[in-house]
This record gives sequence, C-alpha cells and structure tokens, in this order.
Amino acid sequence: MQFPIHIGLRRSRFLEAAVVSITLLTSGVTLALPWSTTARATSFLLVLIAGGLAWRRLGPTLSAIRLERAGQILVVVAGNAEFAEAELLAGATVHPWLTVVRLKTQDERTHLLITAVDSMKPEDFRRLRIFLRWQAVVSEEAGAP
Repeated sequence: MQFPIHIGLRRSRFLEAAVVSITLLTSGVTLALPWSTTARATSFLLVLIAGGLAWRRLGPTLSAIRLERAGQILVVVAGNAEFAEAELLAGATVHPWLTVVRLKTQDERTHLLITAVDSMKPEDFRRLRIFLRWQAVVSEEAGAP
C-alpha cells in the first residue's frame, strides 16, 4: 500500500435505506396493533422520533481520514479544515460490507465511524479494512505471563 492514504467520507445510501425501511416497517406494525388509538398514536410518534434521530446520526462527523505508514490515524472533523491525530479505541468491527470504529481525538472527543461499502470508494474501503486489521492487537491467552 502507498502511504499516506487519504479517504474522503460521505453518507451511506445503504444505511439511509435501512433506517427508512425499518422506520416504515415499525410504523406500519405499530398502527396495526390492537391497542387504543392513544397508545398507537403515541407509539407511532415515538417510532418517528427515533427514526428521525437515527437519520440525523447517519451524517458523518468526520469528513476525511488519513492513514499513515507508522500506524497513525489522522481525521478531519466535519467543519474543520485540518487533520488532527486520533487514537483507535478497542472494539472495532471490520466486515466486508460494514466497518464500525471508535476514534478518540486529541480534544478527548470520541467519534463513532460507521462506514458501509458505499460510503467511500471501493478501493479506499478495502485499504481501510486492511489497515484496521493490521492495527488489531491479538489478545493474550488467559494465564499467559
């Protein structure tokens, strides 16, 4: 791989469709329940609020990420123009179609980076997955010195 790797981030249409589909399905089920009108209306409103909040959270808080040869991760927080160093926190999930990573910037803010296969160029998505797997620390066996 050629370092540094610059990756631009954007909203995932796949995740947008999933949130809309789940919200519509849940709304339909809520309206079909044999509850009182007040209970159904309240449940329907809560489903719409939860769907709206999930929709808002889909927007990336990070607009770009840069991966360095030494293992450093630099990020651009949305609204900023400069890269800031970030620390990879434990608990990353790396799959062929979805990657979830928690990053902690120098200002002690934690950013949840959820990237689907359509939120960046396919080659950049592959590079990010390889980089994250390369950064993974293998846990020691229990009782090992």
